[in-house]
Amino acid sequence: MEALMSFISIIQKLVEIRTKKYVCLAVAIIILYLSPLFILGQNSHILIHDNLDSNVAIFKMLAESGQTFGSLDATIPNIMNGLPRNCLGSEFNVILWLYYFLGPFTAYIVNITVMHFIAFIGMYLLLRNHFLRDGKHEIIVVGAALAFALLPFFPTGGLSIAGQPLALYAFLNIRGNLSTKKDWLILLLLPFYSSFALSFVFFLSALGMLWIYDTAKTKRINYPFFIAIALMTLIFVIVEYRLIYDIFLNSGYVSHREEFGGGVLSGVGIIEAIKRSVYNFIFGQYHAVSLQQYFVGLSVAAALVTVFVKKLREDSLIILLVITAAISFFYGFWSWEGLIPLKEQFILFRTFQFGRFHWLHPLLWYVIFALALKVIFDNRKYGKQIVIIFLILQVGFLFCYSGGQSGGIGIIRSECLTYEEFYSEDLFQDIAKYIGEPQANYRVVSIGLFPGIAQYNGFYTLDFYLSNYPLEYKHKFRRIIEKELDKNDKLRIYFDNWGCRCYIFVDELGQNYLITKDEEIKVKNLELNSDALKRMGGNYVISAVEITNSDDNNLKLLKIFENDRSPWKIWLYKIE
Repeated sequence: MEALMSFISIIQKLVEIRTKKYVCLAVAIIILYLSPLFILGQNSHILIHDNLDSNVAIFKMLAESGQTFGSLDATIPNIMNGLPRNCLGSEFNVILWLYYFLGPFTAYIVNITVMHFIAFIGMYLLLRNHFLRDGKHEIIVVGAALAFALLPFFPTGGLSIAGQPLALYAFLNIRGNLSTKKDWLILLLLPFYSSFALSFVFFLSALGMLWIYDTAKTKRINYPFFIAIALMTLIFVIVEYRLIYDIFLNSGYVSHREEFGGGVLSGVGIIEAIKRSVYNFIFGQYHAVSLQQYFVGLSVAAALVTVFVKKLREDSLIILLVITAAISFFYGFWSWEGLIPLKEQFILFRTFQFGRFHWLHPLLWYVIFALALKVIFDNRKYGKQIVIIFLILQVGFLFCYSGGQSGGIGIIRSECLTYEEFYSEDLFQDIAKYIGEPQANYRVVSIGLFPGIAQYNGFYTLDFYLSNYPLEYKHKFRRIIEKELDKNDKLRIYFDNWGCRCYIFVDELGQNYLITKDEEIKVKNLELNSDALKRMGGNYVISAVEITNSDDNNLKLLKIFENDRSPWKIWLYKIE
């Protein structure tokens, strides 16, 4: 008996050594993946869409505004002549704290780094403790966790996706009466570093459905599991108190989201809805990409063939695939024209994107990936070798990935500008010095470049990209660009029926807000309502293009700004 116990002890030590080797290799790969941010610094190519163009500027501005802990009726003067403080989210947000204490770029890379390592730890714990407990599958556990950790997570989301495996690990421990204090601590802390509206409302809803299923199946109530779900929901409500207040209690303003509908959010036919469902299942959605379309998909297909041929029972794999497909179906049909009457009748269905259950896809796909690799590992000749090949291919694909609006760190980025080039602080400091007044004394708008650039550089902007702002302001701003919208149905629909980009839209430019100096584009027939612009407090136009008929719009060219380090050539116009 003692000999047997000694043998088991030796095996356990060998497994631990092997595990440490795999984990160390995975950590080294994550560090290498993140290294361009640390080596290149602000010369790194970083995602622009929904990131540099808006959220980075918002965090920086809010951290420096003195209104981080502003009252429920406070306003932020830097944006839109006094944006309600509640529109910019909660102060109980770890990312905001990073910007407050570290400054924008350091905060950005620290946030990204934490996200990727928490993603690895969470998926590793989830797989090892709840899906692949057998020590012989350690390479799959570590490999799948590494692959998940290399996904291009939405930076502003924090742990909204990256933290889901850790949250599910804690919840499953509680569900199975295996919990410790650390599980409850995870549920207590995650709401401070993730978004309820983006993902966790759907995550918690799914867990609620699981609790209902358990209750119906076992005919008994799992009180700890229910309390855990309710507790995390309550903490999110406390953290997001500004959002809750605005939705249910605040009568101070009507959100522009009330006009959501039609146009960019219009209903589509049933064929288009099916196409969107299939596309989402294969390719995902750019804010919540899983990048499963190649090697994860192939591994799942190989596993399903194996299951069918060998008549295996792999219930977990099949159930998770069905859930994933159902989410894609729901996503595709959320835009179906048959739902328009429902959306018109209930404002909540217009203003809140219930199709966002797809934010659960990355979590689901990488658990599915691990389960598929297990089937191959256990039931195919050279199964281990095949698994290693799939892991190498997926990790390599993710390591180098840089496409799409989700971006990714990657070795090669698809964005054309670096962080430093995008914001061009030296150039915009020159503009501010030339104007020569405190920036709080005047207001600017931008043409041909993102207003977030001016906002990042301390200018007070009438235009910006926001997911929530007063509808009354949108209507006032529309008067400025009314004639330009009349020329272009696409822009008119985009603004009138969505309007989160409250920009100076120009028919000749369309939705091009990234016009660099090498393009030499001119606007020849601009028709702005300069009187409306001036009544709103507008003083200057910062334009990335020359406006040849500026006199017709009561715009006086003051100076052209450019330097060797900036991709922008700025025409500064004064509104007369």
